[in-house]
Amino acid sequence: MGGNGLVAWILAVVGSLFVAVLAVRGFGHWMKKEWGALITHLAGGAVVAVMIFTPNQAVTILKFIGAKMTTVFTG
Repeated sequence: MGGNGLVAWILAVVGSLFVAVLAVRGFGHWMKKEWGALITHLAGGAVVAVMIFTPNQAVTILKFIGAKMTTVFTG
């Protein structure tokens, strides 16, 4: 992200909070044996983690998906 220390710090804090919330909620699903909710939670968490920890690659992936969708829908 251009070597900006503030952006790196904010992403580190947000990423740490995200991992903490993901762990607590995942543990709750695991304890209640809510396997479907746990798997969905972890899959969604993986997508969000990519957005937080690798924002440049996430934008590239989203642009690629958008271009493919545009090609499919416009013919």
